[in-house]
Amino acid sequence: MKAFAVLAMLLGIGGYFAGAFGGGGYSRTVGKPQAQVMRALSDLDITAQPGAPGSTAEASGGVKPEFRLETADDHMTWYVMSGKQVATRMTATFTPIDGGKQTRVVASVERGDAPDDFVSPAFRSKGLTLALFSMAMEGEFDKLTAPPRADPETCEKMIEQFRDNNLADGMADRPENLSQAIGASAKATIRLGAMEAELRRAGCPTDNGGAFKPVESHMGPAVN
Repeated sequence: MKAFAVLAMLLGIGGYFAGAFGGGGYSRTVGKPQAQVMRALSDLDITAQPGAPGSTAEASGGVKPEFRLETADDHMTWYVMSGKQVATRMTATFTPIDGGKQTRVVASVERGDAPDDFVSPAFRSKGLTLALFSMAMEGEFDKLTAPPRADPETCEKMIEQFRDNNLADGMADRPENLSQAIGASAKATIRLGAMEAELRRAGCPTDNGGAFKPVESHMGPAVN
């Protein structure tokens, strides 16, 4: 069930991004100079995204992907290598705007020449790879532009409200088949991403791993 849930979520996210950006790219204006933006992406870790893509050789014909970063003046390209062949190229291009105070980031993905049998599933599809690449960059940009820390009590109230809303939405979206499960997983991921972004904008920490806790149920003693 856990593997199915991760697969459904990844397929849903990939479909969402492919539809939203036509499978061709992603863009965001970051309120920081280009040098700071590029520095924030210098340690980007795609394997930390949902499903830990490319972290093992199990699903890629026994060939564990190798990640290589190439940096130029106006772009950064991450190569996902399968042996000596390129599985995928992920590129972020930077354009200074507003007199250099902000940076426009445009991301794109190109499939390489490595056969599917020797490429991790997450890097076979341009839409899915773009989704993971974009999510990884979003996390770095959010940290880069995060406001000062907010009052803990305010953050706790926001988290409780989000938790209640997420539980209600989850109950309403209970899937009855595979197609609905994929759609519900994508919606839940997007919803949680929006919640996390709102917490960050408010100055609330989102890296403690315990903001959204599962609902617990306890059976008490029988009452006569």
